This record gives sequence, structure tokens and C-alpha cells, in this order.
Amino acid sequence: MEGSEELREALVALRRENDLLRTETTHAKLLLTALEAVLSVDSRDDPFAGVFSALMTVFESCRAIVLIERDGAAGELECIAADSPALVGTVWGSSRLFEKALAGRVVATISDSDVSSWPDALERDFRIGTPALHMPLGVREKRGLLLLLRAPDQPGFDRAHVALAKKFSLLASHALAARQAHQSEAESHRLKRLTEQLRISQAALSHRANHDQLTGLPNRAHIQELVDNAIARCGKGKRMALAFIDLDDFKRVNDLHGHAAGDTLLKTIADRVCGRIRDTDIFGRISGDEFVIVLDDIDRRQDISEMVSRMRGDLCEPLWIDSALIRPSASIGVAFYPAHGKDYETLRRHADIAMYEAKKASKGSIAFYRRELGRRTSERQRLEQRLLRALETGAFRCALQQKVDIRSRAVVGFEALMRWIDEDGEVHAPGYFLKLAGEFGLVDEMTDLVVGDLLDHLKLLDARFGTNVRYSINVSPTQATHLPFIQRLVERLHSSGRPRSFILELTEETIAAIGPLQRQVLPLLREAGIGLSIDDFGTGYSSLATLADLTVDELKIDRSLISSIHSRPRSQSILRAIESMSLALGISMVAEGVETAEENLYLMAHTRLNIGQGYLFHRPELLADILRSPQAVQRNLCG
Repeated sequence: MEGSEELREALVALRRENDLLRTETTHAKLLLTALEAVLSVDSRDDPFAGVFSALMTVFESCRAIVLIERDGAAGELECIAADSPALVGTVWGSSRLFEKALAGRVVATISDSDVSSWPDALERDFRIGTPALHMPLGVREKRGLLLLLRAPDQPGFDRAHVALAKKFSLLASHALAARQAHQSEAESHRLKRLTEQLRISQAALSHRANHDQLTGLPNRAHIQELVDNAIARCGKGKRMALAFIDLDDFKRVNDLHGHAAGDTLLKTIADRVCGRIRDTDIFGRISGDEFVIVLDDIDRRQDISEMVSRMRGDLCEPLWIDSALIRPSASIGVAFYPAHGKDYETLRRHADIAMYEAKKASKGSIAFYRRELGRRTSERQRLEQRLLRALETGAFRCALQQKVDIRSRAVVGFEALMRWIDEDGEVHAPGYFLKLAGEFGLVDEMTDLVVGDLLDHLKLLDARFGTNVRYSINVSPTQATHLPFIQRLVERLHSSGRPRSFILELTEETIAAIGPLQRQVLPLLREAGIGLSIDDFGTGYSSLATLADLTVDELKIDRSLISSIHSRPRSQSILRAIESMSLALGISMVAEGVETAEENLYLMAHTRLNIGQGYLFHRPELLADILRSPQAVQRNLCG
């Protein structure tokens, strides 16, 4: 999770920087457009026309007014240019804000503090509560300012407008100089140099805004522009292929060898692909370890298959980075235009779906998009939305399956199981939804609902089955080592006043993480008095030393060992070994998945095992149904 959070923060920072660069590029383009209008204007025309056109659009202003100091009239300003001809020649008195602008500052305000100095020729609507932007101008020995006004009902100018106004100030001053007098040769050269500098700056900003800083490849936004433009130029019958490349286990490279090694790997991958594709193809990096290639003007799918296979071979070539041998691999998904999409986003999404299909089959594989994959993805998305709605409505309920004494059939405990009651009233077992819920991080909330359902009905269960019955709660490997979840769960069980009535069931896979369990989880359970059970025991992860360290209370012997045990000598031998170990360590045993009378007869006759669980004794039932139907429970008790 920490790696995911770091990656998410890095992506947010990159997007923020990219937005800033795009803003700077836009500013440069606007300045360049206005400056070119000044340079190309005929001597008989007003060079401010280009400046005003840019200003009114960029700043969304309603009025643009140029004021300069009057000769021999202290404290008075004359309007020498305006978007409204009626204002040209009007005289304006000075004010505190005007003086700040004349002194070289850009000032934004909601209204002038002394609007009485504004002439009657200015419409009354612009005289009270008007958002105003004051921009300094200078020409030779005189000072001046450019006043931009918005309508009173418009929002005021913000910091971004002030920053842009500072850039326009120099340009407007040059335009004013060109308007007031014939340009000298030096002024002309100066303006042309400014134009060239702006061109160079614009090109640099545009490249930075549109390209990945590490690899120099087109970035996410720019590659979409390039591909959509390429699609727009496509003639009838022309085909393209979009390949989505995802590096396998890239996070592991960063974790083991450092981010510098990861950067080197990314640059190497970029260079290898660039050496393979054609000039007409498009190649870009769209996120940390994801790349997109658009192969232009293809004839046969076989040609693309061969080209992508060769590319994958290049990507998988080992390389040395700081004396460490790195063996990269990449999973690749391919979608075709126009069969799989007629715009970039659709093609990219379908190629991404194919890439995940390739990765699921085997890392380093190639897969081509099929409509069946799209249907599966749509179904997956619909299921995700249904699960989210189910969480909102609390549609996850507790089901119980009995643990019984295999000889007397007395109920000694229950296993709490998760069930989803969907919008149509259909009850779904975890196999239908739990894997996807885990991928989207929803299992903790689902578990909370199931545990809440159990705790809410605990008194009714006590009245029916007694207070000696214990309840097992399943905890996934991820949850078992996620301390905040375990702390919350233990606190809820402890607050019931009956913590010793509960057992947490962990899989053998979970106890492989003995360190976190021993240091953090076990002390919490022991202090609260909550038991620990190992579910599905016998499937291959546990060891005697591990069990001794964990001081387990219960082993649930996996169904694979219990199934047909009366006719399987090898399973019988394994069960005897587990039984001996459990008795020596004082650990209770439960036979899971007992489904036939023959299995139960063998357990009673040939083992000292006392507790069983399975369809022979009781099928899982919703907790509410058990409480409503005591007769059904009694039938289950009697087999």
C-alpha cells in the first residue's frame, strides 16, 4: 500500500507540473500572437488592435483602456486608446491604485477607491463595484497604465490573471511605443529579438508540456492528440494497431535496486522500442511503467503479431544496472482500428483489457483484444458497481454453519460465513464476489457488516444454543496482517462482553507471515481472550515449529484430506500424524467438509477427533433464517 500511495502522490505531482507547463505554453502562444500583430501592422493602423484582441479574450474583460500622463498637468491622465472609441481623449484624475500601477505594479481590485475621477463617457455600470486590473505601461519619459474592466456581476481577477498581466505589460509597452512614435531601428531589432525569444521559449515549453521528462517520449495527453489526429487522417480501408505495454514487476525493481535503477530501466525500454518502430508509428509513455505504441498503416494481423513479438523479445533482453542484472519482461495487449474502436480512448481501453488478459495468462505474454474480453470487463464493472451499492445498503449478511460433536451431534460452535443478498433477493456465496471485492479493497467493509450482523443477534443465539457455543470468523491473509483492521475487529468482539466466544480463522497461507502475526496480532488476541484457528490445514504451508510459536487453539483439517478418507490409506496416515501432533500440542481438531456417513463412521471408529463440520451435519443458513426456523435447526441436529 505504501508503494501505491507513493506512486499516486508522484502521479499527482507530475500532473500538477504538466498543467502548469501547459498554462505557461498557452501564455507564450498568446503573447507571441499579440506581438506578431504589433510587428506586422501597417503604419496607418493601430498596433493595439492585436493587443486588445488578445487581452479581451484572455482576461475576459469588457473594457480595455490605455491611460498616460498628460504633459504639464500633474495628477491627470489621458486616454489614448480604448476598445470604446468614445473614451479616447477623455481625461482621468489620478488615484491611489493608478499611482501603484504607474509605479510599476500590477494591481487587481474589485473597484477603484476614487471613481469620481473617472469620466462621464465611461458607462455608469462600470463605475461602482467593478472588477479592475491595472497594468503598468511605459514609453520613453512618460508613464502609463492599461486598465481592464469586467462587468460588476463578473468575478474579480485572480492571481493567475496578475501573473499573466506582468507578461503582457512589456508587450503592451512596446505596442504603445510603436503607436506613439515611429519605431527606431533599435526598437525594431529589440522587438524582433523578443519575438525570437518568445518563439524559442514557446517551443521549449510546448515540448516540456507534451513530453515525458524522463524518456522524452510523448506523454499521456500529447499521445492522445497525436493518435486522434492520425485517426482523423485515416483514409477508408486503412487500419492501425494500438499496443498497450505494461512492465511486469516494475515496483520490485524500484524496491530492490532503487528508483535510479528503475529510471534507467524505463529509459532503456524506451530506447529499445524506438529502435524497433517506424517513423510513421507513435510511441509514448502514459504512466509510470505503461507505454502505448500505435503502429500505422497495417495490412495483416500476422504482420502486427510478428512485429509485437520481436518487440517483446527486445524488451526482455537482460541488462546490467549498477552491477545488478535485471531481467525485464512486459505484458502486451493489442487492439485494432477501426474494428475495436474509432478513437484513441476506446482503443487504449480495449488494448489495456487485452494486456490484463495477457498478464493473467502468463507474465511476458501478448494478447489481442476480443469482444468477449470486453463483455467480461463490462460484467466485472457492473459487478463492482453492484457491490458498492450493496455496501451502501448493508446487503451483506451473516450465515452460520454448525460445528458438531461427531458422535452425539450436539452443536459446539458455528462458523460465520459471508453472504450477499442482492437487489433481486438472490443469495450469493463468497465464491461469486469475494475475489473481485478483494481487488477493489471492499472486503474489510463487508466483514464489518457480517460481524455486526452476528453481534446484533448474539443474545438470541445464546437463548437458542447456550453461551458455551463459540463462533469462528474468517480473516483473509491481507486482513490478518493489517493491524488497523485487526485492532478494530478485536475491539468490536471485546465490546460484546464475550470475547472468549470468538475464534479467528486464518488460512495456512496467512501463518507463513509469522513475523507480523507474532509481533502484532497474537498479543492482541491473547489479551482479549479471542481464540486462533488455522483453516484448511494440510494444504502445504504449516510446520510444527510455526504451530508451536503461534500457540494455535484449533486446526481445521482440510476437506481434501477428509474426502473419502475411509478408502484412502495415504490420507489416513496423514490424518494420524496430524492427530498425534495436535494431541501433543493440546490443539483442538475439526474435520472440515464431512459429507457422507462413511467418512463420519471412519472418523468415529479410527480417530480421537471429536468435532466435525460439513453438509452431513448442516448446510450453511442465513443467521436470520436459523433464528426464524427452530424446526429446521433441530432437523440438522438430528442429521
